[in-house]
Amino acid sequence: MAKLFFNNFIVNNFKKNKEARYLSYITLGLIIIGISAVSSCSSMVNINAPLDCITKHFINIGLGFILFIIASFFNYKKYTNFNLPLFIVTTLLLLSTSFFREINGAHRWINLGFFNFQPSELAKLVIIIIMANFLSRHKHHINTWSANVFPCIYLIVFASIIYGLQSDLGTTILLFVIWSSMLFIAKIDTKRILILILIAFLGMSAAIIVKPYRRARVITYVNQIVHSFSGNKETAEDKKLRKKIDDARYNSDISFAAFGSGGLTGKGAGKSDTKLRYLPEKQTDYIFPIIGEEYGLLGTLLTVFLFILFTKTALSINSKCKDDFGKFLSFGIMLTITGQAIINMGMTTGIFPSKGIPLPFISYGGSAMLINCYMIGILINIARNNNKIL
Repeated sequence: MAKLFFNNFIVNNFKKNKEARYLSYITLGLIIIGISAVSSCSSMVNINAPLDCITKHFINIGLGFILFIIASFFNYKKYTNFNLPLFIVTTLLLLSTSFFREINGAHRWINLGFFNFQPSELAKLVIIIIMANFLSRHKHHINTWSANVFPCIYLIVFASIIYGLQSDLGTTILLFVIWSSMLFIAKIDTKRILILILIAFLGMSAAIIVKPYRRARVITYVNQIVHSFSGNKETAEDKKLRKKIDDARYNSDISFAAFGSGGLTGKGAGKSDTKLRYLPEKQTDYIFPIIGEEYGLLGTLLTVFLFILFTKTALSINSKCKDDFGKFLSFGIMLTITGQAIINMGMTTGIFPSKGIPLPFISYGGSAMLINCYMIGILINIARNNNKIL
């Protein structure tokens, strides 16, 4: 059995497939960076059990590796047979979160006793599979309104539950970006795309307006941009506004301080001072500044470079794909992982407003690690199929 596994996985995936080999190395590199950063933050997450966080992180990586192996061998074309079951199960899981304990002010997790599962992570993959299957089947009449109805229903159901019950605007926006981008590469009429973007913009604006903390984040973000370009000194009114939104700016200010104090080569592993201060979710949403402080500009550039290599490799797999379902599926997976990385790094560097999106393969979090590893496995399966190994 061990010899069969070695021959099938190591030989076929690595020696005979360049994209699979690169993808595996890139993922491993990101996971190693994550282990180092999470290890540094572990003692501050739970002072009474300093090794609890990193121990769970290793367990999540182990489970993710198992899912990675399964996905790399499971023929991705068979996902087309499970659209309806996947949709129903994911919808029920999303709805069931309201019956579980609230964590950090939101009902986003299902407590399994040994593991808190976040169904919205699964929803990202499910909507990619459903959209890829639907678009590949209807590519010849994609510009009819009837062909656009079901994709809209899938998005509306997932987005409404995630935003309405879980108050997770970040994931809702990401789902829309994935959904609309897949429609775009399916060559849907530009007018339809613009109408969808307008509707989404209005909905997002309403969601921001009704929540004071979201308004504060946007005001903070816009205020920073205005002052950075205007070069004018703050007026008394500006100072009054700044005082009201100090809480919203605090996270980004601490992030900037962390990046700045790291210099070129950083302070060294485990020597972050920022983790000692109040930076919420330092092991998840704000782990990138910890990397910047401990490993400096070189560490942050290496992280960015690995995500660029991942995107390039995933696009290479996509370009060689021989069937439409595989093309849409690989593009959706690439967009999800790369999009989350861009949003997280942009958020922590002040390019985007603050939003709770973890950094793939690096941030602490079981659900995200498991789903991301599974998606990498799917990409490798597609790459192997491109070389006619399956």
